[in-house]
Amino acid sequence: MSVTLRQMRAVVAVARSGSLGRAAALLHLSQPALTVQLREAEATLGLRLFDRGARGAEPTAAG
Repeated sequence: MSVTLRQMRAVVAVARSGSLGRAAALLHLSQPALTVQLREAEATLGLRLFDRGARGAEPTAAG
């Protein structure tokens, strides 16, 4: 299975905005729906792409 365009858009939006909430708003998604996209992308790649915390989302070295 490969990463979908929707998942890649989610990854890019989170990386650019630094926040799941802002990225979800930019993509017109709910935050839980965006989280699902990120988890699916991470599962497909076998990598953790973001460190998520109270202050937002920071890309990992792999991300």
